[in-house]
Amino acid sequence: MADPAPDTDLTVLGSPVYRAAKISVGTLGVAYALSTLIPFDGQRPAFLDTWFYSAVLVATSLLALARPILVRHNRPAWTCVGAGIASWAAGDIYWSANFASAEASEIPVPSLADVFYVGLYPLAYVGFIVLARATVRRLPASVWLDGVVTSLAVGAVFSAVTLTDLLSSSTGGALGETVTNLSYPIGDLVLMVVAVAALAMVRWRTDPVWWLLGLGAAAFAVADTAYLFGLAGDTYEDGTWIDGTWMIGLVLMALAGSLFRRRPVDEVKGFAALLVPILFSLCALAVLIVGTLVPLHPVSIVMASGCLVAAGVRTALTFEQTRELTRTRVEAATDELSGLGNRRVLDSALPGMLGSLPPGAALPLTIVSVDHLREMNRTLGYTAGDMILHTVGSRLRAALPGDAVAVRLGGAEIAILRTVAAGTPESIGRDTALLLRSLGGPVTAGPVPVQIELSAGVAIAPGHATSSAELIHCAADALHEAKANRSEVEIYDPSLRGDLSSHLLPDLLRAVENEQLFVYYQPKVELTTRRPVALEALLRWRHPVYGWIEAEPLQRLAAQVGLTRQLTRVLLLSAMQSCATWRRKGYDLGVAADISVADVLDSHLPYDVAKMINKVGMPPAALTLEIAEEVLLVDARRTATALGQFRHFGVRLCLDHYGRSAPSLTRLRSMPVDELKLDPSFVEPMVNSTQDAVVVRSTVELARSLGMPTIVEGVASPDLRDAVALAGCFGVQGGLSGEPMSADSLQSWLASPHRVPVEYQPATGQHHHTQAGPGGWGVDPAAGRHR
Repeated sequence: MADPAPDTDLTVLGSPVYRAAKISVGTLGVAYALSTLIPFDGQRPAFLDTWFYSAVLVATSLLALARPILVRHNRPAWTCVGAGIASWAAGDIYWSANFASAEASEIPVPSLADVFYVGLYPLAYVGFIVLARATVRRLPASVWLDGVVTSLAVGAVFSAVTLTDLLSSSTGGALGETVTNLSYPIGDLVLMVVAVAALAMVRWRTDPVWWLLGLGAAAFAVADTAYLFGLAGDTYEDGTWIDGTWMIGLVLMALAGSLFRRRPVDEVKGFAALLVPILFSLCALAVLIVGTLVPLHPVSIVMASGCLVAAGVRTALTFEQTRELTRTRVEAATDELSGLGNRRVLDSALPGMLGSLPPGAALPLTIVSVDHLREMNRTLGYTAGDMILHTVGSRLRAALPGDAVAVRLGGAEIAILRTVAAGTPESIGRDTALLLRSLGGPVTAGPVPVQIELSAGVAIAPGHATSSAELIHCAADALHEAKANRSEVEIYDPSLRGDLSSHLLPDLLRAVENEQLFVYYQPKVELTTRRPVALEALLRWRHPVYGWIEAEPLQRLAAQVGLTRQLTRVLLLSAMQSCATWRRKGYDLGVAADISVADVLDSHLPYDVAKMINKVGMPPAALTLEIAEEVLLVDARRTATALGQFRHFGVRLCLDHYGRSAPSLTRLRSMPVDELKLDPSFVEPMVNSTQDAVVVRSTVELARSLGMPTIVEGVASPDLRDAVALAGCFGVQGGLSGEPMSADSLQSWLASPHRVPVEYQPATGQHHHTQAGPGGWGVDPAAGRHR
């Protein structure tokens, strides 16, 4: 678990004043410790062990107590550590002031100095444990056991080396003296145990805070042990390395609280984390082996034995955790319904199989889909759908070779990855068809067996793609073609994508922020007056490499990356701003914009449109939303409610691309639309066919009876214009009346008193200009909009 975020007052620890104090205390402590190692030819300066020694102790205590006073973070733990350091320093200053020149036999045991000395231990214990719990708030059983193993091992080694001799030399006096003398080795033993246990609790982090605390505790244990041995042998003298070691221990613990960490420190993981308890367990084993050769104190034997027992429990727990981890990994890589792998398996296997593909071999990726699974779930229940997926998965595992990878991508789609030593796309397609037939038998998923249908799309590396993401995308495109063509198997055809392959999709995600989207406007012209009555806004993308991408392919790309709604709002806001601008200049024109079926069912869009209208300051009726006729195929109640919201705000609605398929005239009568826009494929045959002209004329009459004017889009020839005029259509839109133009070109076009229409020549694809005469295509800015 990561360290908790520090309080803002932790920056105090990095301030220049605090840093200077830390450096000063550390320098003074090291200077005194070094002075104890310098031989002075028996004439050691007295001030080093009197006022200088006491001054360094006071400075060290103040540094340790400054941490909890100035910083709230982990204040209880550092208060205990600081109080323990100050207690020991007070005891040593008291001892130096009263007993420095006294004979050992004249020093009372216990004295007030012993009370302060011993006070370090319980305060340090509490501080270490509280600090460890604050650093790692959740301790799994393995960490607890690591702490037990390491601390017992340290205790066993320490007690084996020191306890027998120290305890024997500390007994035999008065009760108070005996208890006091025993408190030091036992206190040091427990201090070492607690320090090592705390390090294990924080998982041996490479954090200087914890290592300074641990080294400080170790220095104290070494100094106390040497001091007690010195007293027992009557060899201790002031100003020796023992005093220097005490000083180093105090300074290290004080400096630990003064460190300022700007980022969390990682814990030791992996084999290194296991290596530590293993080494400590070996130390405990060594103590037991030595105990068979020489007598050791029973405490050492008990602690070493306890260490090995805890190590055995830790080993058993490790095996259990490893087995559970293996099971969890298997479950994490397995799809529960089909029994196949999941997407993680494909993401892991595909790059490796691509990279190790032998020369001349192929790697087909097949995506199989269970057709109509959603309908079967709705009709038979989800249990039946689950049974179908489970059965297909079982059949697939039995049919595929052992080196093949089969995973469920999600929903009704399953991906199959296998290496083929040699084979053509045709042979791979035949093999895939045979596989589908073996998978597609009846499935018992309800009262009667269900005959399932399967579709498959195949992409082959390296011919179709050389990366994992591109290969999956190609296979998905092939599956889409198989479903659209209602064919069983489709091999990916690169020509299906044209120039708009998937490598444009990342660029499209950045197109809005890079300001690469532009709105063009194409006039809608009334046939009787030949004046523009509105302008349709079209969103185009100027790609920096591939140039202009038109509105329809842009919409298809946007749908693939979920940008449809965002681009719709970009188009609408820009179109309404332009409309408001030209209306303020006296041009009474409306603006139209395409929205998709997904936009129609977007419950937030009507309110966003109303906000845009209020923002730009244009009448709501000046905006026409053109809706594709696919809306007729959606649930009538939902679409009527959604379109009614737009009508509520005063926005006009137009049914676009009418006649491209076979829509229901009954549904048209119930749709709340204001305008009908006929698709070119519906009206173009009427030029050469009387029957088609009758159909168009009937549609126009039906729309007129419902109060809907009809607009014909894609009119590029005078013959078609005249034919739709005879049929009674209200207006036209297309190359004949005006190509889409940018906002700047539109301003010039509107401002021109004699606008020049562009006549489109189908035979050459060229354009030529004709001078507008009295019955031309111009518009008078003062003329009102014809209704």
